[in-house]
Amino acid sequence: MIIWLASYPKSGNTWLRALLSTYFFLKKKEFNFNILNEIPNFIQSKYFSPLTDLNKLKANPLEITNYWHAAQSRINLSDQTQFFKTHNACVSHKEKWFATEENTSGYIYVVRDPRSVVCSQAIHSKMKIEKSVEDLLNENFIGYNGKYYLAELTCSWKINYLSWKKRKNFPGIIIKYEDLKDNPNQEFEKILLFLKDKIKFELDKDKIERTVKICSFSNLKNLENEKGFVEAQNGKFFRKGEKDAWKRELPTGLQKKIENNLKEEMQELGYL
Repeated sequence: MIIWLASYPKSGNTWLRALLSTYFFLKKKEFNFNILNEIPNFIQSKYFSPLTDLNKLKANPLEITNYWHAAQSRINLSDQTQFFKTHNACVSHKEKWFATEENTSGYIYVVRDPRSVVCSQAIHSKMKIEKSVEDLLNENFIGYNGKYYLAELTCSWKINYLSWKKRKNFPGIIIKYEDLKDNPNQEFEKILLFLKDKIKFELDKDKIERTVKICSFSNLKNLENEKGFVEAQNGKFFRKGEKDAWKRELPTGLQKKIENNLKEEMQELGYL
């Protein structure tokens, strides 16, 4: 069964992958980015090529929704619990849901202040900050991955967050990026406690502390500076990781635009 590591882009998903990969899969003391392959992105060619002609999906991106369940069912033939990363909103398209209880054991959703998200996304994708804000608020936004530009129905920040929060068919936990940054040991332990009834493992507080140290933002940033990181597109992936950099980087008018559009959700999460 699949456990989803879900988020809107640039919200801390990769950091969470590093933490979980280190805790569950790292055999040596030295961390390297290859360990992230233990938690792959679901939207990639190898999971869909046995099911259909990928050129058809490239020509008609939303056709991928017809193969969501089949791809997940093939993954679950291994009869093992597996983590998968996704930026897909947990939505339906033509009455086909992205994730259902037949293939899903649960989800961990990482949410981040949308004002920080747009600043990080603008730099990561080398786009104007205005375009980053437009994408964040676009209910029909689609991301694309890989050679065949496989579609990921990211939707808006609001839909992405609410779609997972309101999905009741399987259990989930929502983690704020800011809480994970302020109290990494506490928040990571909370995640592991959520996973206890889904995976057989020992909860080891010393191991939690070691994992958090290995995956500290400064360590990941230094490793990227030294050896590079394949997921970095334009410049560095691990840039600042600050909570409130948006106060310096985001023009006031765009701050207000985000806050006005997402007032209810931002208040609920303590961002306003």
